[in-house]
Order: sequence, then structure tokens, then C-alpha cells
Amino acid sequence: MEKNKNELHGQSKQQDTLVNNEKKIISIDAGRKYISKAELKEIINQANLMGYTGMGLIVGNNGLRFLLDDMTVTINEKVYKNDEVGAALLKGNQHYYNDPNGNALTQAEMDELLQFASEKEIEIIPVINSPGHMDTIIAIMKELKILNPAFKSSKSTIDLDNDLAVAFTKAIVKNYVAYFSTYAEIINFGCDEYANDVVEDGGWVAIQKQGTYQKFIAYANELALMAKTYKMKPMIFNDGVYYNNDDTFGRFDKDFIIAYWTSGWENYDVALPEYLVEKGHPILNTNDEWYWVIGRKTIADGYYNFNQAVEGITHLEASMVKGAKGPLATIGNMQGIWSDEPNQPLDLSDLFKLMHLYSDKYLKE
Repeated sequence: MEKNKNELHGQSKQQDTLVNNEKKIISIDAGRKYISKAELKEIINQANLMGYTGMGLIVGNNGLRFLLDDMTVTINEKVYKNDEVGAALLKGNQHYYNDPNGNALTQAEMDELLQFASEKEIEIIPVINSPGHMDTIIAIMKELKILNPAFKSSKSTIDLDNDLAVAFTKAIVKNYVAYFSTYAEIINFGCDEYANDVVEDGGWVAIQKQGTYQKFIAYANELALMAKTYKMKPMIFNDGVYYNNDDTFGRFDKDFIIAYWTSGWENYDVALPEYLVEKGHPILNTNDEWYWVIGRKTIADGYYNFNQAVEGITHLEASMVKGAKGPLATIGNMQGIWSDEPNQPLDLSDLFKLMHLYSDKYLKE
């Protein structure tokens, strides 16, 4: 299999050169919700037919829906064995959302999926989110008797002051980086919405006040170094990067590609895109006006519904980065499909309608 993986790696590099970094990405949240290999293949095939160049494959987002053959974690000579980590992962997914359609993709399934994507000339950008949006990883640590891994009462975010929890999380993430490094050019570490579920004293404002924000920067930079050690490009979402245009806590690795999705909202004051460009970061336009949460049709169903996504695609120009004062140089665009309500069934016909609309507006030469 290793020979095939190396061949895929070379094909991916060649593809990246051919598209001149004009990324045209469809991003699928297969972390919260289990999405089968067959469904993902259908999406990849349609992406190829419609002119997309890649797919963001989100397998770690609250849930962790991809089980490696070897999940062993070693920290300070203590070994957490493959079987116990794997069993804890499956149990953690069940606790987060016990999906009747399945729990997690196997490595054999992922190998096949990545081979298929290569044949269809679709670049895969894997996503393993931390230090937030990681309910299952926190559940794994609790199952393995790692004490108090979470930030306060958060279900999704680790406590950056808990050295063992941080080390375990990085070790888990590294296992996935090592696996995907043979296939992928870019890996997205997420790093968004730190403890936003802790309403009164969570989020970026809280950890800036507490002085923990500098630990977040250090953590993110360690992930960037991890990616680069494996010859990959690191990516994160924008909202936690220089929050409130504040660089006094430290500097983020400038090699981070920034998936810019939001310019903030009331009491959520993120750095504007021009500020991040000035800091040297490439921007992948991930405008949340293109977002769709699976199962939401109208505003009665909630925000990021199907009708809003149609409206956003219809009226936005491809060059419009959220919050930017004008057109901004980017490495391309990414359309986000999310599974915030994992119990909602994936209607591929609705997904393909949005993809067709997006493709007709932005991807046709």
C-alpha cells in the first residue's frame, strides 16, 4: 500500500501545480455526522464533474469519525494502547451522537476514498479540529482516566493549562497528520470557537483576559510545526487568529493558511482579513454566506439554512471575503457544508443543487 500512497502524494503535488493554487473546495462536515464512504464518493464524483478542485474532508469536528488502524498514544513513557484508545473513540462518538448510519470510517475505507479522490483529481484537505470542537477526544481522555481535560464546563474544548490533556490531544492529532501526510498537501487544524459553549467565561475574550490566549497561540504554532515536519501546509479558521486585532500575546506562524469564514458578530470581534494579510497569511475565502447546515431549509429551521446559502451564492462575487473592504487576493474559495444537527439526514439532492449553483456562479471557466 505504501507505494500507492507515495504515488498519490506525487499526483497531488502535480495537481496542486496545475491549478495554480486557485482552490475550488467543497467542505463536508463528516465529523459531527457519520457520512459513509459511498456518500463521500458520490460527493467527490459530483465535485469533479462540476469543476471543483478539492474537498475539505472534516473527520474531526466534535465527533471523530475516522478510526486509524493504530491509535496508540505514548506520553512520557506511558502507553495508551491501540485497543483502548480505539474503543474509547467509538464510545465517545456514541456519546456525542449515536448515529444509526455508522460510527467511524475505517482506515481501509479511507485508503479507498483517497484513491478514488486521486483518480477524480480532487485534492483532499483533511480537517482534525482542536483545541475546541473535540467532544470525542475529550471523551477519550475521560475514559482513559485523564483528569479534568476540559476547559471549565465545556463539552468541546480542552483546558490549555492541563499539560497532560494538551499532550494527549497533540499526540492524537499527530497520528492523523502522519497518516494524511502521504496523501494531502494541506491539513486544516480548525482552531476555531474556543469554548464558545461556556457562555459566561469562555471564548477568545475570556482567555485573553486570563492570559491563556498566549498558550493558544503556542498550541496552534506547535500544530503548524507538526504539519511542516510532515511536509504539509497548515491551515486554521480565522476567528481565533489575532482576535480583536491584538498581536501583543504573540505571533502566529505566518505559514498558516487562513480559512476566512466570519468577520465576527456582536461581542465577537475577530481580526479583519486585511489585518491577517498584512501579517503574511494566505487567505482561503470561506465566506459563511455560502454555508449550509444539513437539514435546514428555511429560516424557521435556523441559521445557515438552504435558502440563505442560495441567496449568498446568488448575490456574492467570488472575490468578496467576509468583512473585507474590497476585493482581496486569495488562494481560492471554499464552500462549507455543516452537520450541526447530526440527526438530520443528508439529502444529496439538496447538496448537489447547492453545488451546481455554486459551480455555475463561480467555477465555470
